[in-house]
Amino acid sequence: MKKYKFLLTILFCLHLSNFKAQNKMHITEQLLNGTIRIEAVNGSQVNTGTGFFFNFYADKDKKKVVPVIITNKHVVDGAISINLFFKKEKNGEPDYGPAYVVTIPNKIPNVIQHPNKDIDLVAIPTAWIYDELAKKNIGVYYIAADEDRIPNDETQKKELKSIENIWMIGYPSGLWDTKNNMPIVREGITATTPFLDYNGKREFLVDIAAFGGSSGSPIIMYRDLYTDKETYVGKIGVKLYFLGVLYAGPTYTVEGKVVKTNPGDPMSNVQTNIPMNLGYVIKASEILEFKKTLIP
Repeated sequence: MKKYKFLLTILFCLHLSNFKAQNKMHITEQLLNGTIRIEAVNGSQVNTGTGFFFNFYADKDKKKVVPVIITNKHVVDGAISINLFFKKEKNGEPDYGPAYVVTIPNKIPNVIQHPNKDIDLVAIPTAWIYDELAKKNIGVYYIAADEDRIPNDETQKKELKSIENIWMIGYPSGLWDTKNNMPIVREGITATTPFLDYNGKREFLVDIAAFGGSSGSPIIMYRDLYTDKETYVGKIGVKLYFLGVLYAGPTYTVEGKVVKTNPGDPMSNVQTNIPMNLGYVIKASEILEFKKTLIP
């Protein structure tokens, strides 16, 4: 796999972003500052999707990171340019107000494909964007997920139950709080066992309504009062895992045929498809495969 070594001078960032603000911000508000609205533009056609901020560790001490935005490949496929709706920063805090829009061309190295072409994910490196904004004295605010939030297979089997409550954060049908540049939260449950590979693929299903604009939404498991899986003893404390990325949802046609549809796919509007209120989720561990390309 080709390595984009020429990017490395602008990819690495110190792992210090927004730590002070995070310490006094509730975890739920942090989660809502972890996504970004994406508009993929091709002439008059605009496809809306969800992205989220993610940091890859670039050294063993976890002091340097490669910052990116993760979204689905089908969100940006065919687009000429991509609009990213950032939140401005003010005195180390999020400046809730209209978005600051950055437009980038849809091409390498701005958009990095997943090493497995069958995985519906792309990474958008952002360090160079932050560098350009800094030259204009513009600060943007975001809370990035990182590798520590992704449970490995062993942790999943130990910690996750077959049915878990989950949150999905994004921009369904393009809806959002335009005044404050904030996403929409939906709540559901896992529809298949999250620590198993559904039908042999690195994915699972969630019982949640997924509409156009939800593609690329992070799926979060959050508990603050829970029962230990092995002892059944009640515990108080935060359990938060980043489980995966929504990319599609099964629908059925008026003829009764079940089909897999990407939320927001223009072709899904050609025929009458009835949503089943289920979503396909790519397991978060697949995101780690980007390191093969981004970090030599």
